[in-house]
Amino acid sequence: MNAPPQRLQYVEQTRQSLLNSAEHLFIADGYHATSLDAIAEAARFTKGALYRHFANKEAVFTAVVERVQREAVDQIALDDTSTAPSWPGAMAAVAAYLDLTTSERFRRIVLEEAPGVLGWVRWRALDEQTTGGVVRQMVERLTRNGVIAPADLAVTSRLICAIVAEAALGMATANDPQVARRTALACIQQLLSGLRA
Repeated sequence: MNAPPQRLQYVEQTRQSLLNSAEHLFIADGYHATSLDAIAEAARFTKGALYRHFANKEAVFTAVVERVQREAVDQIALDDTSTAPSWPGAMAAVAAYLDLTTSERFRRIVLEEAPGVLGWVRWRALDEQTTGGVVRQMVERLTRNGVIAPADLAVTSRLICAIVAEAALGMATANDPQVARRTALACIQQLLSGLRA
């Protein structure tokens, strides 16, 4: 397959530079204190160049949230070479995801800023598109392998996503995130063990 034309490469590089600068500013200063002028200046582009990629600040922020979530999910994506994950493997994936949520990048962008900026419904929809896909895949494989009892795939996946998201939100505001993580993981394992066949 041929490489994309140089112009398309430049366009994508510009977009990624703008997102990198925006992400840095959103982490450091928060959404409301970050201006489009500051994002363009930090990326060393004009505001006009920014507008060629994004309609407004919320569009920039949404793209940053999607990127952070997608990269987190990519780090814990299930191994496609296996027919289905084992129970310990599934629990390890949940633990790995909780670990990722404690990073400053994820915590600040996805857990602290996104719910207020995007609203609860839109924030949950984005989570469903990213984390939800991995959870659905995990539940489907566990069911097919006989590890968990057959249940409604969509409902089971949605509830697991909600449990994990609430645990991550709790950890983000905890005085001691590591203690909160251990407690949350133990509770999640206990709750989900009820699904086992």
